[in-house]
Amino acid sequence: MKFPVVPVFVLILLSCFASAIWCISSGEKDTRPETWSSFIYTHGYDSGKYKKTDNFDSYEACRDFAKEQSSFYDNVPWECGLKCGFDSRKQGFQCQEMRNEQ
Repeated sequence: MKFPVVPVFVLILLSCFASAIWCISSGEKDTRPETWSSFIYTHGYDSGKYKKTDNFDSYEACRDFAKEQSSFYDNVPWECGLKCGFDSRKQGFQCQEMRNEQ
């Protein structure tokens, strides 16, 4: 009686493919916190210099803080970002959403 090599090989190949897909998809999950961060651009948007404050529960709380800080620094630009994290490839913070609504 011969051992069925081809079906076993196909089964092993499909198992490897399925586990690779599962590993890739589980690594793509977003691990950034569900909080808002304020960015106060003390030297303008283009300078790359900003003051960042984290852990606001809502956009409204972030906006109120950012507007207060902006007026302290002579009405400089500001933004609030949701789920921000540092991106080492771009050497800066990347956020899922950025807003500046009065």
